[in-house]
Amino acid sequence: MDLYIQKLSKAFNQKPIFNNLSFEIRAGSRFAITGSNGSGKSTLLKILSGGMLPTSGVITYYLEGKKIPEESLFRQVHFVAPYNSVIEELSLKELFHLHKSLGLLKGYPIFQDWFSNLHYPFSPDQQIKSFSSGMKQRVKLGLTLLDDRPLVLLDEPTSNLDEQGKTWFFNLLGQLREFQTLVIASNDALEISYCTARINLDGVVSVVD
Repeated sequence: MDLYIQKLSKAFNQKPIFNNLSFEIRAGSRFAITGSNGSGKSTLLKILSGGMLPTSGVITYYLEGKKIPEESLFRQVHFVAPYNSVIEELSLKELFHLHKSLGLLKGYPIFQDWFSNLHYPFSPDQQIKSFSSGMKQRVKLGLTLLDDRPLVLLDEPTSNLDEQGKTWFFNLLGQLREFQTLVIASNDALEISYCTARINLDGVVSVVD
C-alpha cells in the first residue's frame, strides 16, 4: 500500500503535537517513526491507521494503483499497540475462529496451523484475560504478522516481550510479504534497524532513505 501524507497537523486542546508533515510511504516499505516521548509517534500512527482524525491535512491511500475510500480502509490495516486489546473473554481458539469469520488469517485453514507459529505453550481453551502482558502482546502480533493485510502498523511492538519473544517477533518480520507496507513507531534501536526509511518527529522533521 502507498501512503501520501500532505500537510498533516495534530493538536490537542489547541496545543500542537506536530505541524505540516508531508512525506510518502511507498508500498513494501519498512518505515520507522522516531522521536522523543511526547513528539507524537503514537498519535501519528493512530492517524495513519484511520482511527484518529488529524487537525488538518490529508492522507491518501493507494492499493495497486487504486485509491482506497476512507470507509473501507479498516479492511486493509492491522494496528498493534500495547494499549490496544483483543476480546479477552475469548479463548485463543475462539479468537482464531473469530478472525477467520472476518476473512482474516487466510493462510491458516485450521487453528493448529496458526497456533504452531506462535511458538509458545499457550493453553488454547484458556481465556485471554488470564494471560500475562507479554503473552497478550504475542497473540496480537501473531494475529497481525501472520496475516496478509497490505498495511501493518506497530507501536513499540517488542514492549512486554522477553528475549525469546523478541527473537520470534523479528523472525516474523522477516516473513512479511514484499507487498506489505510496515510502519513501526519506536525508539528501540533493533526495531528501527529493521526499517530502511524513517521520519523523526523531533524538531525539524526529516525523512531519511
